[in-house]
Amino acid sequence: MGSCIPGCSAAEAGPAAAGAGGLGAPAKQRHNAPMLSIWIGSFDQGLAYAGLALGVYLTLRVLNFADITVDGSFALGGGSAALLLSENVAPPLALLVAVGLGALAGAVTGLIHTRLGVNDLFAGILTTTGLYSITLRLMGRSNIPLTDLHLAIDSWPDLGLAADGRWLLALVLVVAGLIGLLALLLATDLGLALRALGNNPVMARSNGVSTGRGLTLGIAAGNGLVALAGALVAMYQGFADVTMGIGSLILGLGAVIVGESVLRPRSVPMALLAVVLGSVLFRAMIALALQLGMDPVDLKLATALLLLAALGLGRLRIPGVSDAGGKP
Repeated sequence: MGSCIPGCSAAEAGPAAAGAGGLGAPAKQRHNAPMLSIWIGSFDQGLAYAGLALGVYLTLRVLNFADITVDGSFALGGGSAALLLSENVAPPLALLVAVGLGALAGAVTGLIHTRLGVNDLFAGILTTTGLYSITLRLMGRSNIPLTDLHLAIDSWPDLGLAADGRWLLALVLVVAGLIGLLALLLATDLGLALRALGNNPVMARSNGVSTGRGLTLGIAAGNGLVALAGALVAMYQGFADVTMGIGSLILGLGAVIVGESVLRPRSVPMALLAVVLGSVLFRAMIALALQLGMDPVDLKLATALLLLAALGLGRLRIPGVSDAGGKP
């Protein structure tokens, strides 16, 4: 299984590495790591985090819903998967459970927003706050190591590939499946209804679209994707931590912005590809920053400042955020 960065074990990285995006090797190790290995590791990580970027894209770009639940559902997915894997549950089943729990968390946010009339930001904050305790209760402790586990993927037919190669193949298959499923979903009547809710909810309601059900379903789907990413990241870095979801929304948003800036997509399939590409490029940017000597503690601050600069310059506009910085 992969590690947080070439030359750095998950045990060495510790929970703080997860908070820095899973790239927490000591500076000396980072500088000594071969550049090619760093880029390969960035590609692996970008694919592992792709579900996070796709989930943020679905809630923010498609539904026009600023969902902070992402931070909680990412940790919930990672923690639940790590718990099941530590009990020798098959990885596919652990991933499915993580997706289900993440979707349930998203549905709670959707119901709080649509049924109780709570603002989208506050609804997400309430759910995320509760998820911290739920995830900690579920895990039983703040950190679950997975480094000594023999996961099912290591026993796959080698196909002429090393263990890292089989892991990369699994990630490619998972991400390709997610892109295909989302592209098909957004092309159906349900998908068109979800897109209409994000673009013009008044018009959507006038055409018989159920705003409450549509938003709840879309938010649930987005958080299911985020939880899947949390589970994959926990498997990749070799541990899950209750705080691993902090800043996930910013990381996912950064991936979306980078991908859309590079490809400028004009169709849904291309937009999904752009988001995945953005996830990979965003991890590469983090790897490069670490290689140049940036302290992992400063990564989220640097990411926030970068996104703020992009928004402030008016080059990119995030749906759901008006010029005054609030909900339109």
